[in-house]
Order: sequence, then structure tokens, then C-alpha cells
Amino acid sequence: MSDAIDCREARDRLQDYLKEELTPERAREMAAHLERCRHCFSQAKFEESFLLMLRIKSQRTCCPNALKERILAALRAEREPG
Repeated sequence: MSDAIDCREARDRLQDYLKEELTPERAREMAAHLERCRHCFSQAKFEESFLLMLRIKSQRTCCPNALKERILAALRAEREPG
């Protein structure tokens, strides 16, 4: 397999790369491409920052109790024969 991948392949693999879900060989190919390609590198940094922000926000944000109660009440009402 060639070490050179093009930008289309890099875009297709970017999410898997950022989540560390690629094989070691494919991860090396991505890293090499990102070292060569400023556009893909910028896109990768943006998406990496976005994913980090989502992780941080999702850890701090929880559903308000009033909303939880409304959802549970709606689910219970849906289950009741009527």
C-alpha cells in the first residue's frame, strides 16, 4: 500500500483518525498527509477542536429535572391503555 493518500481519502478518514480508530498503517498515512497538506491539516485541527468542545460541553450539561419529569410523564402516559 502506498504511503501517499490524496485529500479526498484524507477527508474520508479524518473522523476515524481523530478518534484513533485507524490501523497503525492508515494512521501513519494520515499523519504523513497532514504534515504535507496545509489545507487538510487546518481542517483536522478545526475538527479536533470541535470534537473536544463537544466532549467538554456534553460532560458539563445535563437535562434539567423539570424536563426529565415531563419526558417521563409523557412516556408513562403513552404506555397506559386509553
